[in-house]
Amino acid sequence: MKVLILSPFPLDWERAHGGVESTVMYFLDGAAAHADVSLHVVTSLPSVRAPESRMRGAVRITYLPRLRWGRAVGYAGDFRAIRRIVDEEQPDLVHAQGTTFYAGAALASGAPAVITAHGVAFREFAYVRGLSQRARGLWDAWYERRCLRRARYLIAIAPYVAREFAPWTRARVWFVPNAISERFFGLSRAPEPHTILFAGVVSPRKAVRELVEAVAGVRRQVPGVRLRIAGDVRQFPGYVAQVRRLVAQHGLEDSVQLLGPLPEAGILAEYARAAVLALPSWQETLPAAVAQAMAAGVPVVSTAVGGVPDIIQDGVHGLLVRPGDVAGLRDALVRVLSDGALAASLADAARTYAEENFRGAVVAQRVLDVYADVLRLERGGERSTAP
Repeated sequence: MKVLILSPFPLDWERAHGGVESTVMYFLDGAAAHADVSLHVVTSLPSVRAPESRMRGAVRITYLPRLRWGRAVGYAGDFRAIRRIVDEEQPDLVHAQGTTFYAGAALASGAPAVITAHGVAFREFAYVRGLSQRARGLWDAWYERRCLRRARYLIAIAPYVAREFAPWTRARVWFVPNAISERFFGLSRAPEPHTILFAGVVSPRKAVRELVEAVAGVRRQVPGVRLRIAGDVRQFPGYVAQVRRLVAQHGLEDSVQLLGPLPEAGILAEYARAAVLALPSWQETLPAAVAQAMAAGVPVVSTAVGGVPDIIQDGVHGLLVRPGDVAGLRDALVRVLSDGALAASLADAARTYAEENFRGAVVAQRVLDVYADVLRLERGGERSTAP
């Protein structure tokens, strides 16, 4: 089987930017044992000046320049460059990661197209700031629906995604969560008492201001509490400034630390020392931070948004609160930090779930099963009974 994967992919393989880049790398690692499958990743980046290819094990990674003003012309030039590779290689199918640019390229490729939906653009648009960013977000939301109407085969990383997209597509849907790094499984942990970890971009959608407010309340009951914020602080500088002002307003300078973006080794070190992961987002699909914490055995406190309740049963795999409920977030964090038996029970159940669903080899097998189903459907065979 020959598959062309259209996806974001980093130039520096040690520093993936975003969950999609990371999960594709982990999928490739998980699929390495399948010698009967040939994978070729094609990515398009504004920083690339001329096409180039590298080998990552047995997988070729091709980098193409991303043309300026692509949205204005429906990515026509970018799609032609990708179509040339498809015509040369004649893959059995094309697999797009994402529901906008790469989905459009896959649908224009002439080959059977599978699309993995990692996010819901029209939901994320609500949290975009700035005129130009909102214009791009509005275009992406429109283009996403256009692609969904044309899609025949869709992988949803959570049932939440299928529910959101139901009005816009008649595609056959499979549920396959994203893979995470094997290094999170069996992580040797030495939790530091009262240490809360936030992992993600410091942005309005991630509700970091609300988390700081909650930590101010936690400190009144758990005096030694510390919050470590690991994530990009460059995308939303105005919001980051608000967070810093809030930290100063509550006198939390000695309790809250913004670490900035970290390589995987740094993130692993943070999970090793964390007593709990907090993710108070207003909107999520299936957050990598939660999956990583579950695999590492870190108790999770999160808002019950998007696909989070699809993987965390409240009180079993973690604690869930309503978005924007600062008092509820405070109380949930205090419970986990103060009750060692509860923390251990949540971590054990979450780790078991992660073992069964997030390992690269498990995810790779499920995706390869989808490929086999699609080829069978394309050849007129019986439909699979896969969920």
